[in-house]
Amino acid sequence: MNTTADLGKAPIRTLVLQLAIPSMTAQFVNVLYSIIDRMYIGHIAGHGTLALAGAGVCGPIVTLLTSFGTLVGIGGSITMGIRMGEKNTKKAEQILANSFLMLSIFSILLTISFLLLKDKLLMWFGASEATFPYANTYLTIYTVGTFFALMATGLNYFINCQGFPLVGMFTVLIGAGCNILLDPVFIFGFHMGIAGAAVATVISQIFSALFVFYFLEKKAELKVRFLKRNEFRNSIDYAKNIVSLGTAGFIMQLTNSLVSICCNHVLSIVGGDVYISVMTIVASLRQMIETPIYAINEGTSPIISYNYGAKRPKRVKKGGAVLMTLVIAYTIVLWSVIII
Repeated sequence: MNTTADLGKAPIRTLVLQLAIPSMTAQFVNVLYSIIDRMYIGHIAGHGTLALAGAGVCGPIVTLLTSFGTLVGIGGSITMGIRMGEKNTKKAEQILANSFLMLSIFSILLTISFLLLKDKLLMWFGASEATFPYANTYLTIYTVGTFFALMATGLNYFINCQGFPLVGMFTVLIGAGCNILLDPVFIFGFHMGIAGAAVATVISQIFSALFVFYFLEKKAELKVRFLKRNEFRNSIDYAKNIVSLGTAGFIMQLTNSLVSICCNHVLSIVGGDVYISVMTIVASLRQMIETPIYAINEGTSPIISYNYGAKRPKRVKKGGAVLMTLVIAYTIVLWSVIII
């Protein structure tokens, strides 16, 4: 396989860094975009605080939407990595095709469900009469672009899984970079306010998704495609495997969203919209702190799954040990810095 990372032979420590550093860089830029986006929203003339609170109410819901991309991306890429290690290219391609099908189905179901339920969801999750118009505008526009958000998030795991960490990084950078450039144009240039922020986000996700499709179709060895008619009979089994391996990451994102939703709901009662605006800023900082942990995990996953499939238990154990060491060291250092 012509990749930038030899998952089966290169030293484990080197591989983890080779895959984790691009992922970390991309995620930091993504978090930076999130912070800049909220800075722009917070400076909307005359409505900054309310608009920021509205975006804050939408934040956990947006995370909840994209967590379905993570569910399929993690579960599918791990399953595909195992088949790659077994040198079973046919099954690996079928897993990618089934993952694409699952992402498409989730996109349709989530778009319809959220457009029908968004009014009630926003009020349940902390929107007030003052912030509801801003939250409703943002979430409506974002939900329309759910397909591209899920494809960009979910399919990018399959690029990293094939040993192309720099390409996976570039996917995220395209989205974040476009968003940073387009935000001021739509928010202030076209005077669209929070609607401009949502439109800029959707356009950026479209660019990211198109790049992912282009790479998986033209450059990668295992290409994204529609399932053939005779392949549907195994789709349920593939879906079960994908969901079983992706559930842990999905639940982590889901519980983070639920905690944020509960915080927003309580804050809306005891402190009002200003408290939610403050919590929105704190959430951005928390994202920045957590990013390296997710990046290390994302960088190690393809190594472990590939070598598991190749029946190389020593490399699997070494990958797990390096992952644990890096995460513990990072959390100890960061905890010390925060305490000081």
